[in-house]
Amino acid sequence: MNILITAGGTTERIDAVRGITNAGTGALGALIAERFAASNRVARIFHVHGNRAAEPAHDKITLRRADDTRALERTVTEICSDNRVDAVIHSMAVSDYRVRSVSASRAMGEFVANRIAEHGGAPDAARIARAIAETPSLATGGKIDSGLDDMIVVMERTPKIIAMFRKFSPNAFIVGFKLLVNVSEKTLIDTAYELLKKNDCDCVLANDLRDIGNGKHIGRLLRASGAYTTYDNKEAIAEGIVRATLEHAREIL
Repeated sequence: MNILITAGGTTERIDAVRGITNAGTGALGALIAERFAASNRVARIFHVHGNRAAEPAHDKITLRRADDTRALERTVTEICSDNRVDAVIHSMAVSDYRVRSVSASRAMGEFVANRIAEHGGAPDAARIARAIAETPSLATGGKIDSGLDDMIVVMERTPKIIAMFRKFSPNAFIVGFKLLVNVSEKTLIDTAYELLKKNDCDCVLANDLRDIGNGKHIGRLLRASGAYTTYDNKEAIAEGIVRATLEHAREIL
């Protein structure tokens, strides 16, 4: 079996030295990779990770770094195009937005006012939004001047990486991850099930941020049937995901 694992978090660059990131450490993804590597049924593991993410170590594991969403999309596309992928564990915390442009309030205000004046008519919301989107960015590959009084970061949606895996590898066993914050167990499970159905996953690991930290990690591994198993630490979660994946592989042989 060949396994593709994504882990850690993305960092969407504002300029050459600044970025918007998240708290994903990649610790669980690294642990899952090492558990898969211990199985004699697994031949190769592609571990795609973000900057500062934990890195697993084993002869079966090929490390690939992808710092932002564009790099992640490019990397997983390449892996799935060049290799047979039997299972995907998509644990990476992928940013929902990336930087479109960076400006300052005065510069943006002047540009928007001039653009609307050029075309005449009332400054309705749609025209203002278009002008904001067209405002020239201060990010040109270097470091934005730290003397600015303020900074406006305009962001745009990123593509949903998890939605691509079924197209890339139609027969793969796909495990998605869902993280919410301070919700009821029903809301957590219902939201995870929506993710599972929408993206044609086989399982989704449902997490609540309040259940993670200080050595604790409670995760609920949800299956397409709606049933789920609750695990109370990272080691148990990793074992549960590996076991579910290998059991599925055994069933289709």
